Amino acid sequence: MLRLILGLPFLSCLGDVSRFISPIELNDESSNDSIVINAFVSPSHSHVSPTIRSEEKNYSRKFFLDQDFLEAKMGEAILHRYQCNGTIKAQATRAWNPVKLSSNFILKIVDCMPDELAPSSFIRFELWDEGKLIGKFGEPFRLSHVVDVMVLREPISRGQVPELSHFTTKPIDILRGYADAIPANTSLEGYQMSSAVSIGSPLKWSNLSKVNLVRRGDVVDVFASGGGIFITMKGVSLDDGVQGGVIKIRNISSDKEFFAKVLNKNSVKVNL
Repeated sequence: MLRLILGLPFLSCLGDVSRFISPIELNDESSNDSIVINAFVSPSHSHVSPTIRSEEKNYSRKFFLDQDFLEAKMGEAILHRYQCNGTIKAQATRAWNPVKLSSNFILKIVDCMPDELAPSSFIRFELWDEGKLIGKFGEPFRLSHVVDVMVLREPISRGQVPELSHFTTKPIDILRGYADAIPANTSLEGYQMSSAVSIGSPLKWSNLSKVNLVRRGDVVDVFASGGGIFITMKGVSLDDGVQGGVIKIRNISSDKEFFAKVLNKNSVKVNL
């Protein structure tokens, strides 16, 4: 018997590969001798490691949308729906049965009752996953709208002009009796205190009244614009006016009278 070994150069880098080599006998018809060839047989794809298959399967794994995750996603969806500042916290008021979804699911609000931010709301919504409608749901939620608001930190009397230095900021749920609380860093120019506020309490718009920036008889700067034309002139105020209010003005040069909007102290604007 003649035994031959056919060595393949690229196998030298694999170390001991004898366990992968199976003898193959070839019979020579012209001789009683046999030729034995050691052949390298690569493993087939059917023998892929179970660990690798498990990792590939987990790449698109599913999870269960539980109540905590639902409440978090609902808060984000409501914040986007009403385009409001701050943070919306949603709490389901009855037990939620988890739903199996993938990580790229979509929660779509259909409608809310009432159709405005309120402490309690019944929300109808849909769950979509990979372009398929998983289900339609209707659940009651308790909502909180937390916003940083202005809180009085030192005494301020009625009729006094408030300044930012009089206040600090504090996160408040404005759906719980503070609907008209003033957001932090709001300009208070043109306002005065119309009622007292206790220290530590949020400042509300109802605590303020507008100050007359322009008074009857004042000479004001008039800015007129329209149709690509911009004109400035002097006028006499015939009324008292608050910021944003409309008052009657008399042109000093022509004695013509017209209405203008108060911009700030001693300035008004009119559209041509």
